[in-house]
Amino acid sequence: MSRTKLLARLRAISPAGRPSGGFDLQRLAAPVLTVVICVLLLVVFQHLSRSVDYKSVIHSLRVMTPQAWVAALFATALSFAALVGRDAVGLRHIGVTMPRSLLWVGATVGSALGNVTGFGALTGGAVRCRVYGAADVTPAQVGRLTIFTSVTLALSLAFMAAAGMLFGAGTLSGMMHLSPAALRVTGALLLAVFAAMVIVCGSAPRTLRSRWKWLSFTVPARRDFVAQAALAVVDVLGAGLALWALLPNAQVGFGDFMTVFSAAMLLGMIGHTPGGVGVFEAAMVFALGGSAHTPDVLAALLAYRAIYFGLPLILSAGVMAAFEGRALKGRFGFLSPRNVSQLAPVFLSIVTFAAGSMLVISGATPAFKMRIALLQTILPLWVLESSQLLGSVLGVLLLFVARGLMRRLDAAWWLAVILAVTNLALSLAKGLAFVEVGVLAFLVVLLVATRERFNRRSSLFAERFTATWLISIGVVMALAVWIMFFAFRDVPYSRDLWWQFAFDERAPRALRATLAAAVFASAFGVWQLLRPAAGRFVKPVPQDLADAARIFRAQERSDAGLAMMGDKSFIFSESREAFLMYAKHGRTWAALHDPVGPRREWAELIRKFVALAHAHNGRAAFYQVRADALPLYLDAGLTLMKLGEEAHVALSEFDLKGSHRSHLRYALKRGERDGFDTEVIGPQQIAASLPMLREISDDWLESRSAREKSFSVAAFNEDYLSAQSVLLVRQQGAPVAFVTFMTTDMNTEATVGVMRHVAEASPYAMEYLFTKLALHLKEAGFKSLSLGIAPLSGMEPTPLASHWHRLAGLVWRFGGRFYNFRGLRGFKSKFQPRWEPRYLAASGSVGVFFTLADLSLLAGGWRS
Repeated sequence: MSRTKLLARLRAISPAGRPSGGFDLQRLAAPVLTVVICVLLLVVFQHLSRSVDYKSVIHSLRVMTPQAWVAALFATALSFAALVGRDAVGLRHIGVTMPRSLLWVGATVGSALGNVTGFGALTGGAVRCRVYGAADVTPAQVGRLTIFTSVTLALSLAFMAAAGMLFGAGTLSGMMHLSPAALRVTGALLLAVFAAMVIVCGSAPRTLRSRWKWLSFTVPARRDFVAQAALAVVDVLGAGLALWALLPNAQVGFGDFMTVFSAAMLLGMIGHTPGGVGVFEAAMVFALGGSAHTPDVLAALLAYRAIYFGLPLILSAGVMAAFEGRALKGRFGFLSPRNVSQLAPVFLSIVTFAAGSMLVISGATPAFKMRIALLQTILPLWVLESSQLLGSVLGVLLLFVARGLMRRLDAAWWLAVILAVTNLALSLAKGLAFVEVGVLAFLVVLLVATRERFNRRSSLFAERFTATWLISIGVVMALAVWIMFFAFRDVPYSRDLWWQFAFDERAPRALRATLAAAVFASAFGVWQLLRPAAGRFVKPVPQDLADAARIFRAQERSDAGLAMMGDKSFIFSESREAFLMYAKHGRTWAALHDPVGPRREWAELIRKFVALAHAHNGRAAFYQVRADALPLYLDAGLTLMKLGEEAHVALSEFDLKGSHRSHLRYALKRGERDGFDTEVIGPQQIAASLPMLREISDDWLESRSAREKSFSVAAFNEDYLSAQSVLLVRQQGAPVAFVTFMTTDMNTEATVGVMRHVAEASPYAMEYLFTKLALHLKEAGFKSLSLGIAPLSGMEPTPLASHWHRLAGLVWRFGGRFYNFRGLRGFKSKFQPRWEPRYLAASGSVGVFFTLADLSLLAGGWRS
């Protein structure tokens, strides 16, 4: 069978597989459009930058006065205050009253995120849903608010551009390369349309309907529309003033500048790039090229991006971290931790992506000569060279880790902290980059403050990266390459550059760092695109549980009752008369026990499960399989390891006679003296007894500071217990211990399930309980009772033993400090059981040890 057909069949039979479908053109539309826009923008910037020198741009940045920076900060604050007012008017439009504190948080934080990520109506709306949801605002209402504010902002930008065209046509015609008459006519038409909209609005909002629902819309009240438009104008004026303050030498009036600024913002909104980046800059450079030096314009645009976009994002992330640390809980107590927990990973992901982009671009640009000269007296050359190269590569890794932070993965959190701390040192060593150090230090603080929100235990690199995310990383790399060639335009390229190592050789150092980052990003991206889907565990549907219960009841193996716990999924044979139960952690696809059902169908199920795991780039494992089925696993190409031995009590031979049963006789007598008696609770009476059993179970878990197990260990699950029988022990009439036992309709074998006792119970309670259970089952006609597996039991060293066998033998001998291996076997040995070996059959050789680690986590209750 071909690989393609095999994968198609596996997706059809597996809940982890994804159903195949047609070519999804819609999903590719946005990434393809992004690539096209980015290519066009790079072409435009390449054309605009022919007369610009990198050093002159950096010089313009360095000579900006403190007054200009302070003025830009005040203008940014004015713009964000207007944003809050716009949200207040929008909430009034939809008929919602909002506490002032929630309004400020929702408006500023939502706008900061929307400005940076693009599609602000969606990303900012998602933030407002979380924050305003604390005041019972529904997502539908937030949607109406977002549409109202977005449309009025676009109209206000058009209004401001139109006013400038009408009253400043003479000046703008030279800047925009259009005739004054055409500008005046266009401006007059736009102003007439805006005036008509104001006239159409009435004293109260009303809905205009048509025969097509998608053409129906709500006309706002005139006061809301005018107030919203006025605040939008103030918002845009504040944003424009922030950029204007950074352009002190521009030979253009503020009115003409605001016309250009409004038009550029409108183009950025239409382009839907993050924050209009690229489109906005290209429009401003094109329009202001004749009125200001291009290096000054570019430097002002870079500073504007940092102040108006970067600073609010960082402050918003700090607000989220403060909520996480409960620093603001007294003032904003009504903002629930649940809402904040949904927002913090998003902000941390964006800040981490921005930090990674900063590191990649920093590696492609030259460090300051004065700082390199200072480092030359402190560090050897190899430290400087390796720091820049390693910093760029780790910056790329941060771009990928940001995806894991958005998914709240604990592995991503740990890796982000390690990478940020490492880059703190590298940023100093590669050029005393103090700004980078400050950003990374702040990122570390944010990560530490929000640690509790990254609680999903999963493999970071098992996550699939979307095409949009990979393209975003590609855009960062393309921008870094372009900036490198722009910065070193006057350095003639030769093959010798790759091998030049010196403190003053900044171009070769940037070339090597950028190449290493690009190669790493490309390799990681190609690996992501080519590797199979990781698959995921899906809980069984009711029909699968019903069919598994039917098959389980019709055969003899009572330990298969663990399938009824509901924590494992199933693969059924073609006839649906046999099944295999499995779960997943990391790359390990773990089947518990041998297949259940007619033996003739086992080989098919084993092959099907191995193919399923391998199709998802996973490791197949069969846990606690029996010796008589080992040839089937060897035929499937799996490696075998002995895990231990399972204790089976032959009930037909079980009695209390002889010296070897003295412990059991004493336990019964001691139990009678302590006032023990037993009660068998059948499946029909379990429901009424569950509260009592739950109290015993909770006391047992609390006394051991333990959590419920799963997978191969029976857990206290009400649905699972309801299908079993229970033997309960009372002491002086008070319930103190119980054990459940699994049986099938064949009534030949029973297996112990959940075993619990209260902390104050007699030390002989469990021995008394198991003895009574064996006697009860013998009287009921059962032939065998399984007491479960004794791990690593029977692992005696032999001359030809495998490395695993020798290691397991050492653990059995010397590992008693960590787990009572010998004590567990000793307790079960009191019943003189028959010991049967149990094995692990797994893919690979070295990977088997990772499989064992995943199996231990599965038994501990973890899923991925």
